[in-house]
Amino acid sequence: MKRAVVITGVGLVTPLGANPEEVLQRLQAGETVAAPPVHFDASPFSCPVCAEVKGFDPEQFVPDPKTVRLMNRDGLFAAAAARLALDNARLAVGKDYAGEEIALFGATGLAGMRLDEVAPLIRHSAAADGGFDARRFGSEALKRIRPILSFKILSNMPICFVSIFEGIRGPNTIYNPWEGQGARAIGRGIAAVRRGEAPCALVGGCDAKAHALAFTSLEEAGVFRSWREQGQGAVPGEGAAFLVLEAEDRARARGVRILARAVGAGFCTVTEVPHGTDASARPFGATAARETRLGSTLETFRTAVAGTGPGAQVILVSGEEGDGLNQRAEEQALQALGITAGEALRPKVHAGNLFAAAAALQVGLAATLASAHGAGAKVLAACFGHGSEQAAFLLEGVGEAAE
Repeated sequence: MKRAVVITGVGLVTPLGANPEEVLQRLQAGETVAAPPVHFDASPFSCPVCAEVKGFDPEQFVPDPKTVRLMNRDGLFAAAAARLALDNARLAVGKDYAGEEIALFGATGLAGMRLDEVAPLIRHSAAADGGFDARRFGSEALKRIRPILSFKILSNMPICFVSIFEGIRGPNTIYNPWEGQGARAIGRGIAAVRRGEAPCALVGGCDAKAHALAFTSLEEAGVFRSWREQGQGAVPGEGAAFLVLEAEDRARARGVRILARAVGAGFCTVTEVPHGTDASARPFGATAARETRLGSTLETFRTAVAGTGPGAQVILVSGEEGDGLNQRAEEQALQALGITAGEALRPKVHAGNLFAAAAALQVGLAATLASAHGAGAKVLAACFGHGSEQAAFLLEGVGEAAE
């Protein structure tokens, strides 16, 4: 028997703040935090701005201050957001659920380290032509770095730290590196709770892209192309977002507030379309290879809102990131489906793109909106970004606390 799945907790660490309601209010007010980076020179890159988390104190969330030295910035964000989500859900591991009853599905980005931390590794692994020399890597580079670097360089470590700190020992998987993979982590958690694999799941992601090494990887991946061509585009951000998912009957038995019910999800893998392809042969909404992710919008929305007929109204948490591509595709898709959406919330434009953590932020804000609007309100979170995986989630307001 499939169980209803609800969101009972949201934990955020973002450039706009950590309290979900306050972040929502600042977004609705149109506040933005995009600014030139403080800790590095962005002039060599096409993108001139980023969105940084300021005033963050990791020792509030990491049990042993010594462990902070073993953790990357994204891992520290993950530990904080996970703890805030559990607190928001009033959930005590070992009391409300055994550690083995809680699943953990998280997403992490790549290039999460500062350039100065990996510079010796790169420098002493380089061949004469500037390429990678495996022999030098083993004989010279490894001797020049601290052994604890492995704790920072492995992309699974942020989610591992969450598991260790919170005592979560249920089913688990780690995804990376883009927003679509972050959405898969959420979808996996919903499926696990719905099928009875676990009565509770902690899902989310973390990423840190407001530093020079991350800017280098984003430039090489083509993420900054719209900055070169249009002078606007994705604003790299940093932070983390986690959600507590529960079977609705268990949440009601605990007597906690239910923010929203998960009622639909859609996923799509985008097929690359070469530049110059005739418009009639391109996916819906796509006009060039770099825009093919928009071609999945209609398919993804249609699956997410299945059962919601034409004429329905939704609140949209848009995947728009500053170049107008996602916004246009979303508008076209909703129109084709006969669904009406009011003015959309655009978290990436104002709070920065959190990449691996972006889907969790989108869904967390959607849950906050659903809670604020009450019973029957439908909120559609569009998790469209870079990479081949795209997703959307439909949430519904419950309008009452669990009993």
